[in-house]
Amino acid sequence: MRIRVSTGEGAGTELTLEAGRSLILGREQGCDLIVCDPRASRRHAEVRSLEGRRVRVRDLGSANGTWVAEERVDEAVLTPGQELRIGDVQLAIVAGDRPSASASASVPTYSMIGRLVDSHARRTNRIVAAVTGLALLVTGGAAAFAFVKDGPEERVPAIVARLTPSTVLVESLRDSGRTGTGSGWVLDAPAGLVVTNAHVLNQGDSVRVAAAGRRRAARVVAVAPCEDIALLKLEDSAGLRTASLPSRDRVRQGQTVVALGFAAGAQPADEPISTTGVVSSSRAAYLDAAPDLPPLTDAVRTDTALNPGNSGGPLVDLDGRIVGMNAAVRSTGADGRARQNENYAIGADRLRTTLAELRAGRSAGWTGLTFAYPTTEQLARRRLPAGLLVTGAIAGTPAARAGLGRTVEALVSVDGRAAGTTLSSYCAAAGPRTPTRLTFSGDGSGKLRQVRLGAS
Repeated sequence: MRIRVSTGEGAGTELTLEAGRSLILGREQGCDLIVCDPRASRRHAEVRSLEGRRVRVRDLGSANGTWVAEERVDEAVLTPGQELRIGDVQLAIVAGDRPSASASASVPTYSMIGRLVDSHARRTNRIVAAVTGLALLVTGGAAAFAFVKDGPEERVPAIVARLTPSTVLVESLRDSGRTGTGSGWVLDAPAGLVVTNAHVLNQGDSVRVAAAGRRRAARVVAVAPCEDIALLKLEDSAGLRTASLPSRDRVRQGQTVVALGFAAGAQPADEPISTTGVVSSSRAAYLDAAPDLPPLTDAVRTDTALNPGNSGGPLVDLDGRIVGMNAAVRSTGADGRARQNENYAIGADRLRTTLAELRAGRSAGWTGLTFAYPTTEQLARRRLPAGLLVTGAIAGTPAARAGLGRTVEALVSVDGRAAGTTLSSYCAAAGPRTPTRLTFSGDGSGKLRQVRLGAS
């Protein structure tokens, strides 16, 4: 068994994987294979040959991860033909015991120089050690130059290009006219599944998605308004690309992130816009929420600029992985003082947990009603009690089937609990279940009517 460098500097270099012996991959002298990539850690990963033509790869706590099939892994077992990736360097597992002749005859590279002296030779051959030290001084400078050349600013354009086919424009419609826009990202391109914020849907009674320059019909699969997450399905998914939602959340304070989304009022031919910043906090809470937003826990706080229309767009790291979904901007605190660079995204862990339920068609706390969030004065002018003003109902939902949303009225209570006048108060009343009994007041007389909803 052998491991071969497939891409990057040192491409074609091979090492034999001897039975029962481990090889260390990394960027520091003394590793069995030096990986020439600024994202490689000093001692990045261990590779060990196993019985049955298998190889075990183990990440050694690297900062930027060891990747197999575009998934970050702590440990994985590979067979010939499979590859692992460190930064942009691909390494293939190859059957056989001896390096190929072409690899032996190739021009020495940084990776090959790094392997010339093993631990025994360093102890017994001072001359070779000195030569190797000189080579490291030279190539260390080259690596430092590569880091500057391929720093965060230079990597962002490639990330934006990669994520553009995964970022979509979401249009809300009422009576076939566009009433608002937001953004979304592709969870599963073959299945036509797109994720956006639930509050983006609150602007109309139907939704469509624009991607790759054209509009596509969309339907709502399921919604969790109290998590601010909605799942849509497109029948036409041509040209879309699945965004990477990793199996575990590895967002770190201080890391560079990129937010993508569409400007408010964008048209299908427009490109998504992007902004760059850093993670201010990987575990933040957005508690003093706006009337139309729920409290967010386990949120990612970032100084990456978010603007109207960006809601629902992806927040990604420099490997193009989803670390969150853009959701909220806080411009003032509870004390009324101005805040700067305080923006929030729903974290990847919360996205994964909620989307597992939504993908199964299980909504949480959602009836299909759309709301306005009135002030006390607005309710008084309509002679209505405290409640949410119903502005419509999404087609195909329990609320729409019950004939709700055709007139403006106040939703007073949910399953016997006061609905209040904000999404937060509604969520406190509805909880995680789907409401079945809604109480309304609509004519200013103080009379109440109750509606029972069927299953979604």
